[in-house]
Amino acid sequence: MFPTLRRPRFRTLVRPLFAVLLATGPMVVAAQTVPAISTIAAFSGSQPSNAPVRGPDGALYGTTAVVTAFASGLIYRAAADGTKIETVYQFAITQAANPVGGLLLGSDGLLYGVTSSGPLTEVNTAGTVYRIAPDGSGFTIIHRLKGFSTVNQAGAPINEDGANPETELVEGSDGRLYGVSRTGGPNGTGVVFRVSRDGTEFAVLHVFGPITSASTVTVPRNADGISPTGALVAGADNYFYGTASAGGANGNGTLFRVRFDGTGFQTLFVFPELVTNSAGLPTNVEGASPVAGMTDGGDGRLYGTTNLGGAGGNGTVFAIDPVSGVLTTLHNFDGTAGARPSGELLLAQNGSLFGTTATGGTSSAGAVTTFGTVFSIARDGTGFTSLRSFEGSNGSSPTGRMVQLDANTFVGLAAGSGRCGQGVIFHLGLTGATVDGITNCGQRRNSGGGGSGPALLLLLGALGLARLARTRRTS
Repeated sequence: MFPTLRRPRFRTLVRPLFAVLLATGPMVVAAQTVPAISTIAAFSGSQPSNAPVRGPDGALYGTTAVVTAFASGLIYRAAADGTKIETVYQFAITQAANPVGGLLLGSDGLLYGVTSSGPLTEVNTAGTVYRIAPDGSGFTIIHRLKGFSTVNQAGAPINEDGANPETELVEGSDGRLYGVSRTGGPNGTGVVFRVSRDGTEFAVLHVFGPITSASTVTVPRNADGISPTGALVAGADNYFYGTASAGGANGNGTLFRVRFDGTGFQTLFVFPELVTNSAGLPTNVEGASPVAGMTDGGDGRLYGTTNLGGAGGNGTVFAIDPVSGVLTTLHNFDGTAGARPSGELLLAQNGSLFGTTATGGTSSAGAVTTFGTVFSIARDGTGFTSLRSFEGSNGSSPTGRMVQLDANTFVGLAAGSGRCGQGVIFHLGLTGATVDGITNCGQRRNSGGGGSGPALLLLLGALGLARLARTRRTS
């Protein structure tokens, strides 16, 4: 059996910050009979990129990426009922930048995370691993990934430690932290790494292989995978299981496993070639580009999603037997009920899998949209249900693994749109329950209907007008 873990990472975004969030708004239960999506907090001037984690106090903790003259990202705490959001910690530009990987709540009660870049006062940095207490005290960079001076044929950094980690860490049964880097390593194609919680021990467990295709090939290929962007999942067999979003023999990604000590690396599955259909969409049977990590189903199988491919060209939900390596496609997304999932699945209390799609959906007016969806599906592939489609005003581009608060309540992150234009923490009530959260966009009064409160300045300054976006491969 594999313990359920949360992931987290959608993309690196850097935006200037100018606005504030206001803490007001009690919970309201709506008399609806269908699932409802409402906003816990709308972001303005600070860009979230991964779903939050629930802290020891029941609050939601997450990160946003932003660059100003004074800071380069922040950690926030939000009340799950939408009554409060506050800054826990601001990254200084001399420390690190782009904490896009989400957070891990360690067994010691501390929060651990990664940044995709090092200090902005230096060049060619590769990222960091940090820890902090939920109250914002004790911030420490426990490991700094070594910088780089060269790149591979795809322009990715080459170094020893790996570079650009962009998903949350996982704690092993040995108490150490495990993660992946999107690039870096001796081949620039990423690594699997391990670090102790105090940072005294760091080791690269696996180096992904060199690119074997010609520089003119638009979809690079190698032996075992390129660009791991999803969180690892730990197995009781002392293996970590993971995904590489690209590479492999067909360039469309792989599923792999590696032992806690770095031995026994094995490519479990290589996603097949894509064929463009009459609608111009890339299709195959098993899907392609698994940008999110996998989830333990508690039944001997691992479950995940692909961002591309499948029969409809819009991605899939799959299950894989980690012993035999046999992969089964459980669902093909068609666009109207969601498309291109980019976050991990959640094994819910009722035994079903819950997830999101980054685009697709159907509006309340019946029109096909591109804002994304929330869905559920049984582990045997039956009962697929598109629970709700996002409408833009309540967010778009949901990503990361949702958090279940009770039998009928889930929370997650939509990385785009919302009332303030830069994403939301959303609340999904299966019985129609909603929250009246923080949607004031930096104004003195909460436009969601709550009262006013003290302004919470997320970051100081409004300089640094660059927005850096990690480009994902689209076929």
